[in-house]
Amino acid sequence: MKKLPFFKRPRFAKRILDIGSGHDPFKGVTHLIEIDLDHGLERGGKKVHVPGKAILVVGDVQAIPYIAGSFNFVYASHVLEHVESPESACKEIMRVGAGGYIETPSPFIEQGLSISGPPETAMWFHKWFVFLDPEGTLVFEPKTANTVHDFCSCADGQFMKEFFESLNFNEAQHCFRRKAKTTFLYWTSSFRFEVRGKTVDCQKEGKICRFKGMREGIISNCNDVFRAGRLLRLKKQFPSCISVFKKYGHKTIFIS
Repeated sequence: MKKLPFFKRPRFAKRILDIGSGHDPFKGVTHLIEIDLDHGLERGGKKVHVPGKAILVVGDVQAIPYIAGSFNFVYASHVLEHVESPESACKEIMRVGAGGYIETPSPFIEQGLSISGPPETAMWFHKWFVFLDPEGTLVFEPKTANTVHDFCSCADGQFMKEFFESLNFNEAQHCFRRKAKTTFLYWTSSFRFEVRGKTVDCQKEGKICRFKGMREGIISNCNDVFRAGRLLRLKKQFPSCISVFKKYGHKTIFIS
């Protein structure tokens, strides 16, 4: 069963909702919502699991079938990247919950896998790049066959473009820690969100782009001594990435 870090767990919550629980529900959950009970395409065909006395309801995060304030804690992991209307989903999560946890794939893994992988991969079920800006706003940008090739004209965007070009991300992804590959948000009472109609170029539009966080995550990852073996293999397998780091002035323990 899914858990949060020890000090982040909702220990005193009496009513906990897991949205899109699938075959691996959140530990301690009392209520579950699942939109697909039959096909399980996005959970590898596995059956929905309902633990203990938990109550399962068929429903959609964009129209949660509970009254306002029904839950002490709402857990929504790998759900929001799928929805048609992130605005509706975010408002519904806040409407029924007093707090909670949201998790999605990061734009780093979404864009990397989409560029290097075949179009039939599961990543194409995802409709949005989701990231947290420095002020803690959850930002959604549309993910399409065209926008996966969009890169901001800023140095962060160009670094990421050249980095992806320097390796096969399908193989390289395993060298990066979960923190770089995940967007996550803990919230209480409410949270801020922004749904964009297009991908943003920060140099032209004055809005924060998704690439600053990507670049910072990679640099931090490449100084992680706990991933030394994987990073040294990355360096050996894809030596072209070394020149990208050097070009942009990055010195890390394991790559440059």
